[in-house]
Amino acid sequence: MAFELHVWGPAFGLDSIDPECLAAIACFRHLLPRGEWTLIASNDATASPTYRLPALHHQGAWTSGYSDIVSYLVHSGNFQIDHDLTPLQRADSLACDSFLATRGSGLLAMSLYVSPRAWTEMTRPAYSSLLPFPLTWTIPPAVRASAIERAEHLGIGHLAAEVDAEESPARGPAETTSTGFLRLRDRLGPSKSMQPEHTAAIRFQHLAEDFYAVLDELRGNKMFFLRDDTPSSIDFLAYGYLQLMRVQTPHPILKTVLENSHIKLVGFVEELTPHWRGRDLPWREPTARGALGLIGRFAEGSLEAIPGVGASWQKWRRGGVDIRGDDDVRDATQLIVAVGGAITSVAALGAVALFRSLSPFGASIHHFEAAKEDKTGLHQFGEIGSILDGLPVWEEPRSLPPRRDVVYEGGNVDVVVDVEADGSTPPKRDMYSVDESDFDVRDIRDQPK
Repeated sequence: MAFELHVWGPAFGLDSIDPECLAAIACFRHLLPRGEWTLIASNDATASPTYRLPALHHQGAWTSGYSDIVSYLVHSGNFQIDHDLTPLQRADSLACDSFLATRGSGLLAMSLYVSPRAWTEMTRPAYSSLLPFPLTWTIPPAVRASAIERAEHLGIGHLAAEVDAEESPARGPAETTSTGFLRLRDRLGPSKSMQPEHTAAIRFQHLAEDFYAVLDELRGNKMFFLRDDTPSSIDFLAYGYLQLMRVQTPHPILKTVLENSHIKLVGFVEELTPHWRGRDLPWREPTARGALGLIGRFAEGSLEAIPGVGASWQKWRRGGVDIRGDDDVRDATQLIVAVGGAITSVAALGAVALFRSLSPFGASIHHFEAAKEDKTGLHQFGEIGSILDGLPVWEEPRSLPPRRDVVYEGGNVDVVVDVEADGSTPPKRDMYSVDESDFDVRDIRDQPK
């Protein structure tokens, strides 16, 4: 029976997006003929009992993790690797494996997952291209959360840290002394004047240099890490990590430090690659999940994302639901009960909330409408019309009764004027102007005595 190697799919121009998957692919490619194994980009950690990729399926047995896969193949007699290592070399191999799993995985997590720009521009789109809908909503955030946990021990936050308001160099008004002279500002040192993201980048660069220096010291002048003639299992693991560290990211600190300061490690990667150049990978399409499988996996991912529930759900699922039979099929009854119970609970809560929002049956329904605005007169012209409508209204002057005024009284001539308002409509004019045409002025001399 051929070996089935389940891995995360290709990304960034490499055979896989995961360093251990890259190491397993390189090891199988170097040690096994093409017809004895198949490569399946399942992109689903639930394919293995330990929920981890890479995973090897052989003769009904599952083995997860690069080191465990190599150990399984060596003990089964299918691999001839690491069998001639000395005790000192085995100790170095274990130490390097642990160093890569802690410091190497933390640096990769910082570069590809924790950095917001790298995640949004590169890593998240890569996972979206590997996963079917709707798993793109649940699996990538879970993978990133796991990567953040692996990077926490580095203690450098992320590369695009936002400046806190209290730490921002806001300058207030200039201070003066008691004598009126300007007070000189204190000179800040380099560590205080730098932004948090600059400090994190410098520390990240130091961690990268220390990481590469340890690998350089372990390799020395040998062609491979432990010997000169043939590669060992630790060589393929280091190859997987170094390949991902050479990926161009928005903050290419790992790539820059590796290619500028540690040329020997770059040469190691380039020397190991030609050993299997020209050999095509035995890719095989994964088994179709089906609609029910996608819905069930999406429900599991949704439950894992619920705060306070996700951890308990993972423990219960891996301990109680992870039951396999002879045909390596998970106990469908327990899985259906778990997922169905969760979906039923959510549906019941939604139905109760909808029922409580309904009005009592038989009760009269009242519709409340806002008062309509007056659109007549000047109000029809909007805000300007409302303003003009509020101005005071000037009334026309009232008609006065006829009266007689003496406008001139002299020794020889008496002039009497009869004042009478004209009944015709007055012409439009300024309300404060006076026109003589409105009055009938007659000379008293014309009247009969």
